[in-house]
Amino acid sequence: MGGGASKPAKQNTSPEEAKPRGPTEGVGGSSSRKTAEQGPQSLGPPQEEEAEEKLDIPDYIDILQENTDDVIDIPVVQDGYPPPKPASNRKSDILRAADIAEGDKRAKKIKPEDATTFEDLAELLTKGMSRDVQQVRAIFSWVIGQNVQEIKFPENMIINSPMQILKRMKEGKSSYTTIFTLLCRAAKIPCAIIHGFAKSAGYEVGQTELENLRNMWNAVYVNGGWRFVFPLWACRVVVGHSTGKWTLVEAKGKGVREKMPASTGESVSTLNDYYFLPDAEEFVFRCFPDNPEWQLLRKPISKDEFVEMPYCRPSFFDFKVKIVSKPKCVLISEDGLCNICLKSSIIEDIMMTYELFYNDEESGSPISSEIQLDKYVAVLNQNGKVAFNIRFPSPGVYKIDVHGILKGDAMSWLCSFKLICKNARVDIKPFPCNPDVGFGPNFKTELAGLKAETHHDSFISFHSKRETEIKFTMTKYVQVQTKLVHHNMKSHQLKDFVSTRVVGNQLCIGLAIPQKGEFGLQINTKGKEDREFQNVCNYLLEAQEGERKHRTYETASEKKARAELKGSLQSKDPIVIKRAIDQFAKFDLDDKGELKKAKDKIEFLTLSKGLRDSVNRRNVEALEESLHQAKSSKFQHKLQSLIQKAEDVLMDLQKTKKYAHEILEMNQVTITELRNYQTPKPIVHDVMKATFTLLGERQEMLEDWRDVQYLMRRTGKGSLMNRIKKFDKVHVEENCVNLASQFLKPYDEDMAHGTSAGCGTFYVWANNIVSDFTKAELNDARHQAPRSRTRHHSNINSSAVGPKNEEEDEGVVSDHGQSGQFSDENVDQSGENQIQELDDGYQS
Repeated sequence: MGGGASKPAKQNTSPEEAKPRGPTEGVGGSSSRKTAEQGPQSLGPPQEEEAEEKLDIPDYIDILQENTDDVIDIPVVQDGYPPPKPASNRKSDILRAADIAEGDKRAKKIKPEDATTFEDLAELLTKGMSRDVQQVRAIFSWVIGQNVQEIKFPENMIINSPMQILKRMKEGKSSYTTIFTLLCRAAKIPCAIIHGFAKSAGYEVGQTELENLRNMWNAVYVNGGWRFVFPLWACRVVVGHSTGKWTLVEAKGKGVREKMPASTGESVSTLNDYYFLPDAEEFVFRCFPDNPEWQLLRKPISKDEFVEMPYCRPSFFDFKVKIVSKPKCVLISEDGLCNICLKSSIIEDIMMTYELFYNDEESGSPISSEIQLDKYVAVLNQNGKVAFNIRFPSPGVYKIDVHGILKGDAMSWLCSFKLICKNARVDIKPFPCNPDVGFGPNFKTELAGLKAETHHDSFISFHSKRETEIKFTMTKYVQVQTKLVHHNMKSHQLKDFVSTRVVGNQLCIGLAIPQKGEFGLQINTKGKEDREFQNVCNYLLEAQEGERKHRTYETASEKKARAELKGSLQSKDPIVIKRAIDQFAKFDLDDKGELKKAKDKIEFLTLSKGLRDSVNRRNVEALEESLHQAKSSKFQHKLQSLIQKAEDVLMDLQKTKKYAHEILEMNQVTITELRNYQTPKPIVHDVMKATFTLLGERQEMLEDWRDVQYLMRRTGKGSLMNRIKKFDKVHVEENCVNLASQFLKPYDEDMAHGTSAGCGTFYVWANNIVSDFTKAELNDARHQAPRSRTRHHSNINSSAVGPKNEEEDEGVVSDHGQSGQFSDENVDQSGENQIQELDDGYQS
């Protein structure tokens, strides 16, 4: 990246290429904790300069200011240029990835010494390019790629040649704007120089005096319209600039109280494509031209409006963020409260956080040491928006920097606001908690396997002493941990007010808080690969006092809702019962026991269905999850028959997997040796015939060893190893087992291993499968329940969920291919009896 400085800086600015990273970034009024704003192709870590104890503001040299006193006197525009007017389309409409790639590729090939005139240099950079956007990109990329600190300049140079202008840049006598203009005009591309004010490194959010912010940039006429280019800002950032006036008081919900030392910051090379052809509606937030026409807006703004505009960084626009609350950079609070609300079309992929600062100098005094400094800012995710609710602990001047994380990316500085609190509330209380992920479901919630079903916003208000239930769909198995918190109560005092249960794939969190107040609900999860619980979702709760009106009668609609709820208890369909519960809840009626019974029945039916489904699916993970839920429920003993069946199937699947382990772990050389036999011994051929027979191959494909070799050579889904890995005994026909048994009968394990390691491994696998079927037949004979395996195979895909009639369920496939009849009348009779007992106890 460019290593020149438009103005000679007082500090030693490093030309080293850097990729600034970290929780904060950028320039202009930032703390020394901040790093540079990350461009799309930023390179390397930033170098932090030791902070100065004092920053002499009047003598401060803003590294991001162009040298407006360039020794080369060139007109800002040339005769015949199109008049400045707003472009008819946006940057995304005209700039293609191919243009960027081709322009950058050409720029890298051209060295400053390759041309003695700007006309020759422009020819080298743009020759053969048909699109003017591509030509401008090549010029832009070349200009910002010149590291003037490292170029070796000859003693004698042609006046106003590219080399001489670059040397002047090194000396602080020329600028990126100038050399970009000269190259564009040499390429016959209209290019204007724009003078004005720019919120650069020396800018403080809320600043009203702009004279120290004079700057200049370019506009180029491409694709039929004028568009901005700011070469200096595209290749330079300032890291760690601070006036020394701010104290960091809170970050991510934690008190800090850290004085930011004064520092001029450090210049770092980077590449930020945002400043190549940015849209005028965004660019005006940072740059204000002297000539209003060069705002390129349909409705130009005034200087006062520019001063009042929020301080928005490039990432603010990259994240498609918009300000929903008051769009001013200075917000005044008369009552100790402040709200900043942002929205984005991609808000579901963004997580936002903040840093809150206090200005000792402008406030008149440091913040009191007696004031608790954490949990005074809450980040609320709600209705596609993110709100920052601020409660000021004391009057004064504050600043909040808002940061965002795009899913899978690094933290980016989005915007900043100056906050003036004139009066703080005497009884102000901090929030009960303020976690990194904020309040409300967010993308981390869904990544963790939880999808909100009932409460999508961050704030929940309810009556104390009345239960509220929050539901999530679990998209994958995770352990869940919940915690209720209050700003001055211990968590162990609140643990009895929150309960968690999992029903099928639904997570239900119950809240029954007996007193009014503001609470926080923290939801933590732990997946199979996680070492510890992670906070993935939180809710801000307000429990209000409120009593239900007691009446001695119920209306006709209320009686109907209660009767329908009672009637739903006779159904075996959870959807019917849930519909009756929802209708009952609308009337806020007293529960005389039927509501609890209905919820219990839904849980019981859902657990039963989960067990039957997992048995039929014969999926290890589904079985493990359904068994975990059933065993941890209060219906464990009532579901014991289904639990036992599921455990049998799980054990059988795990046993089959164990059989396959030795084959899957075989050395490839062993398999190749087995496959390459030209005339194998009879035992080798018979063992492989038995193996492929169990895998379902037709006998005519196994008689010739060459056909067996072909099957062994197959790759992908049809490969031998993959078929062994996915093998399930439930799909094996009885005649196949008998054939495989006949193939193996003349031999034993020692004979197979003595022939070859591969032959022995396949023999053990096939023999284990055959033996399991033999044991199953003996077991059936003892119970006098012989069945045809062919019939069982035809029922493999039948559903175990939907009932054949009111009394009988479909068959559940057994662990070795047999189909047992399990209905609500026999397997789950005890569970139904429990529900019936509740029904019998109902009094209308």
